[in-house]
Amino acid sequence: MSRFIAEFACNKPDDMIKFISEDFFLKEGFEVANVKGEIVWKKGVGMMTAPQFVKLIYGGGKVHIEAWLKYAILPGVYAGEMGLDGFMGALPKANLKKRVDTLIGLLNQLTPADAVPQGAPAAAVQGTAVPQAGVPQGAPQQAAAAQPAPVPVAVHNPTGKAVLALVMGVLSIPISWYFSALIGIVLGIVGITAGITGIKSTSKVMAIFGLVLSIIGAALGAVGWILNIVLLAA
Repeated sequence: MSRFIAEFACNKPDDMIKFISEDFFLKEGFEVANVKGEIVWKKGVGMMTAPQFVKLIYGGGKVHIEAWLKYAILPGVYAGEMGLDGFMGALPKANLKKRVDTLIGLLNQLTPADAVPQGAPAAAVQGTAVPQAGVPQGAPQQAAAAQPAPVPVAVHNPTGKAVLALVMGVLSIPISWYFSALIGIVLGIVGITAGITGIKSTSKVMAIFGLVLSIIGAALGAVGWILNIVLLAA
């Protein structure tokens, strides 16, 4: 199945694209990998779900993104590729597609530079201050001209993962203890995964609480599951 491919012009400097994309991938738990000669961003080793891959190429304000998953035979051992369409592996495909859409949105964000009207004075575009009254003639150039202000850029802020971690943590404990150990383990694992990402958001405290509760819930579920096996075998 062919890879998901997106090409667009975001009209951003290369260093801005690099900063936004690297911040996004690191917060989402991706790491740089060399896969058969391709430099890509990779997440997962195939223990719980299919490993995810994103290839990002940019230059001159233009961006090319490829995204795909691989079939995991064993952890770290992959075969074939899956695009982001089709029923097989629908959940991890939807998860990766959501991540790609978020990255595209961040790269296409409007900045103050995008709002400068056509034909505006060079001083407005470059951030150079207009000479002000009271500056003596012949004064040093740095006293008469302000440094260009840094352009504010919105970066990835996964607060939703912090909320998810807290919800999963709160639910996993009673479910593991009173209802189903297996469901409690699953909820705890989801909460742990979400909490690890949520810690990198502005809702860090919430993510930490969710992470701790999810670990407790998953541990209770594991203990309950083992006890059920022992009781059934007795």
